[in-house]
Amino acid sequence: KNTTEIAIDLDMPLQVVQRVIQTWNLVGEVCRERKGKGRPCILSDHNTEFLPIAIISRNPDIYIDEIQLELYTQHGFNVSIATIHCSLKQLGYSSKKLTWIAAERQRSRQLIYFQEIGRVPPEYLVFGDESAINILTTYRTNSWS
Repeated sequence: KNTTEIAIDLDMPLQVVQRVIQTWNLVGEVCRERKGKGRPCILSDHNTEFLPIAIISRNPDIYIDEIQLELYTQHGFNVSIATIHCSLKQLGYSSKKLTWIAAERQRSRQLIYFQEIGRVPPEYLVFGDESAINILTTYRTNSWS
């Protein structure tokens, strides 16, 4: 059959049938491989790696707008919040509920506390059981993991 008869039999436009046949002759399949998945990424591979290694591992309860600010201050370019969110998803990160215990047990913050408290003479210290309140704990309920 010729292309016109095939188009009539399949109830498809003639140009579609011709393009499918041309693709079959060139590639050996009816569909070509996609050239890309949408627009090119704004974040380079280095910056995409910088997100989880330097920012999120140090502070897992960071907000995306804070990541945006760090990327701007440390690398000098402004990236949209949507781009950062998509990059995190592509890297396999997901936003999870942050438990109160996980929020209080951040090793980097503990080390900073130990360094600061180590300078104070022990006789000046007074501790109360669970008397401190972490202001960020009441607001930040999600974390990247």
